[in-house]
Amino acid sequence: MQIVAIVVSLAITVVTVPVLVLAIRQLLGVVRMGQPAVGRTDNPGARTLTMLKETVGHTRMLQWTWIGIMHWFVFAAFIFLSTAVGGAYFQLFDVDFQWPIVGHWYPFEWFSEFIGLLGTIGIVVLVIYRQVKHPRRLERGSRFFGSTFWQAYFVELFVLLESSAILFIRGAEYNLGVAEGHDNATRAHFPLSSYVGDLYPSSVSANENLVYTIAMLKIVLAMIWLLVIARNLTMGVAWHRFTAWFNIWFKRESDGSSALGGLQPIIVDGKPLDFENIEELDEDAALGVGKAEDFTWKGILDFTTCTECGRCQSQCPAWNTEKPLSPKLLMMGLRDHAYAKSTGDEGAAERSLVGKADEDSWFYNPEGGDFVIDEDVLWSCTSCGACVQQCPVDIEHVDHIVDMRRYQVLVESNFPTELNQLFKGLENKGNPWNMSPNARMDWAKDLDFEVKQVGSDVEDLSEVEWLFWVGCAGAYEDRAKKTTRAVAELLHLADVDFAVLGDGETCTGDPARRSGNEFVYSMLAMQNAEVFKETKAKKVVATCAHCFNTLKNEYAEFGVELEVVHHTQLLNRLVREGKLTPVAPSGNGAVAGKTITYHDPCYLGRHNQVYEPPRELLNVLPNTTFNEMPRNSERSFCCGAGGARMWMEESIGQRINVNRTEEAIATGADQIAVGCPFCRVMLSDGLTLKQSEGEASEEVEVLDVAQMLLASVKRGDEPGPSPAE
Repeated sequence: MQIVAIVVSLAITVVTVPVLVLAIRQLLGVVRMGQPAVGRTDNPGARTLTMLKETVGHTRMLQWTWIGIMHWFVFAAFIFLSTAVGGAYFQLFDVDFQWPIVGHWYPFEWFSEFIGLLGTIGIVVLVIYRQVKHPRRLERGSRFFGSTFWQAYFVELFVLLESSAILFIRGAEYNLGVAEGHDNATRAHFPLSSYVGDLYPSSVSANENLVYTIAMLKIVLAMIWLLVIARNLTMGVAWHRFTAWFNIWFKRESDGSSALGGLQPIIVDGKPLDFENIEELDEDAALGVGKAEDFTWKGILDFTTCTECGRCQSQCPAWNTEKPLSPKLLMMGLRDHAYAKSTGDEGAAERSLVGKADEDSWFYNPEGGDFVIDEDVLWSCTSCGACVQQCPVDIEHVDHIVDMRRYQVLVESNFPTELNQLFKGLENKGNPWNMSPNARMDWAKDLDFEVKQVGSDVEDLSEVEWLFWVGCAGAYEDRAKKTTRAVAELLHLADVDFAVLGDGETCTGDPARRSGNEFVYSMLAMQNAEVFKETKAKKVVATCAHCFNTLKNEYAEFGVELEVVHHTQLLNRLVREGKLTPVAPSGNGAVAGKTITYHDPCYLGRHNQVYEPPRELLNVLPNTTFNEMPRNSERSFCCGAGGARMWMEESIGQRINVNRTEEAIATGADQIAVGCPFCRVMLSDGLTLKQSEGEASEEVEVLDVAQMLLASVKRGDEPGPSPAE
C-alpha cells in the first residue's frame, strides 16, 4: 500500500503543479490588463493590520454573526489543515512522522483536532443554510440567486472531506502509537481522534495502511481541487481564498474604512485628471470605463475575488425592488467578460460593455449578445453603498459603477433623458432645480432675526464661528426650506454665531459626479473652492447629507480643508452643552405621546458612520417613544434619491421610496424623522401615496430631526399655565 500511495500522490502532484503555475500566471496577466491604481500602497503597516483584522479576525464576515462564526471555522480549518496536507507527503515515507517541535505539543494537537471537527460542523451548517436560502425556494429573495451552484458544492464537498480527514488519519496514528508503546499515545494527545481510532482494527499493519491510504486521499483531493480551480479562473468561490488577502490589503482606504464617502477622480495614465489643463488631454484618453481594460488592475482583482456570496445583493435597494441591478451579478458579469477577453475571444472583443436589452434578453451577457451589462443595470444604482458596506472582501462596487457612468456620459453621451435638465440647471444656474441664484435667500424671509450673509453683513467667515451651508434643496425645495429655517432658529436660540453665503453658494456637484458628469462636478467644485478660500471658511455645518459628504470628503482635492459637521451632530452637541433644552409639553402638546421612527440617510450613515447623534436627539425629546425600523443603521434601506436618482424616473419594479415608507409605517410611528432633504422628499412622496391608498393615517408626517427638536425647545419660551389652570 505504501508504494501505491507514494506513486499516486507524487504522480498527481507532478501533473497539478505546472497546471496551477500556468493558471496563476494567467490570472495575474488578466489583473495586469487593468490600468494603474492610484494610492494603493501607502501606509503598509496599517494595510497589513487591516488585512489581518478582516481575514483572521473576520470582522466583516461577522456582520452576519452565526454565518460569520461558521465561516471562521471553515476558514481556520482550510488554513491550518493545509499543513496537514503538507505533512501527508512525509507520512507516505514515514508513518510515524510528526512536525518537529510542535508535533506532540498539546495546543497544536488539540487545535488540529477541534478545528477539524469545527470545520466539518461549519461547512455542514453552511451547506444547510445554502439549501434553506436556495433560489428554487426564494427566487430573487435568495442572496444566492445567480450564483454558480456547482462551484459552491464542489468547494463545500472538498472542505468537508479535508476537514474530517484529520480525525480519521489521527485515529490511525493513535492506534499505531498504542501498539508501539509510544508515551504520547494517550487520549490527552488525541482528545477526539482516539475515539475514531477505537473503530479501527488494532493491528499495526492495518493502521499503517490506513495512514498511507488517508494521506494519499488527502493529497489526491487537494490536487483535484487545485486542478479544477486552475481550469476555472473565474471560480471566485474558490480563488477568493488566495486573492482576498491581496484585495483587502490593496483596498482604497489605508485606514481600513470602506470605499465609501468620497469618490475617486477620473484617473488617466495613473494620475487624477487635471481639469484646469483639460485642453492638454489626449483625445484618445479613456474618461471613465468603456471597456474591460479601462478598469484599474484593482478593479479586475475585485471581480476575481467576488465569492458570489450575495450579501451585497441581499442589501441592494434596487435588487430588492425588482430592478435589474445586482451588485453580485454585475461583478460576475464583468469578471467573466474580462477573463474571456483576455483569452482572445473574438466575441468578447466585439461586445460593448454597456448596451440595451430587448424584451427577451437578460441583463448580464458576459458570454454572448452585443453587450455585457444592460444600461438599466447601470442607472438603477442609488450609490447608497450597502453593497460596499456588506462585502466581506472589500469589493468597490460603487466606484466601478460611477466609472462606467462617466464613460457613458462624457464619451458616449448616453444617459437617461431626465438628466439633461439636471445638467442644464447645474451648468447655467448652479442648482439642479434650474432656479434663479438670486432666490437662494428666500428661505430666510419673515424670520424674526437677521441671518448674516458673507459680503454684506460680515466681510468673511473669520468673523463668525460657523458657515451654515444651506444647499440647493435647503434653499429651493419647499419642504427642505422648513429644515433650513429650523436649523437657523436653533443656532440663533443657542447663540451660535453663524453666517451663510447667500447667492455666493452654488451646488456642491454631488448629483453631477454620481451621475457620471465629472466635468460639471469639477466646474462647480472649483467655483466653490475659490469661494471658500476667499471667505476663509474653516467650519461648516450642512443639513443635506449629500452636501455634507461632498464637502467633507471630496473638496480636499481642490485645496480646501474644512471641518464639516452635519446639523444633527452640531445640534446634539448644543443639547449636551445645555445651550438647547427640549421641554415636555405642558398640555396636549404637538408631540405629546408621539411614536417616532428614524430613517438613516445613506450619505450620513453608511458613507460617513454618523448614526448616533440623530438618535440621541430623538431620544431626548420628552414624551415620545422611539421605534427602530427593522432595517436600520449599517443595514438601513435607501430612500431611492442618491446617485442622482432624485432626478430620474423610476419605472422598473416597485419604487424604492414606497418600499421604505411601508417599513416606516409598519413601526406604528406618528412621525418619520429624517436627516436629509432628499430623504424627506422621497419619504414624503411615499407617505402621500400610502395615505391616498388608505394604508397610512393622515396624521402621520415626515419631519427633519431639527424641526422636531425646535418644536420641543420653543415650548420653553411659551408662557406657562396660570395658577388656576
